[in-house]
Amino acid sequence: MLRHIVLLTFKPDATPEQLEAWRMAVVDMCERSADVLSFTLGSNVGHGPNHYDSALVADFEDIEAFRRYVGGALHKAYVENHARHVVDRIAAIQHEAWRPDD
Repeated sequence: MLRHIVLLTFKPDATPEQLEAWRMAVVDMCERSADVLSFTLGSNVGHGPNHYDSALVADFEDIEAFRRYVGGALHKAYVENHARHVVDRIAAIQHEAWRPDD
């Protein structure tokens, strides 16, 4: 399994309405994508100089499924119609899920 983790900081001028539209777009994109096995989305409840505003964690069968997702029409539309307008900074990682007992 491949885990995709995204941390986002929003633009200071992003409105509550834009942020709600962004959240709904993320949920819609993940729910509609055949490649997303599961996901969680949440807002930061802490405060600090190195904190981000929100995080997405999404699981995929493998790297090929992740690449289909990122290269697909749903993700491209999300970036163009929502993320581009509200996201100021992003950090992302994809890793093979590993547990010590594996």
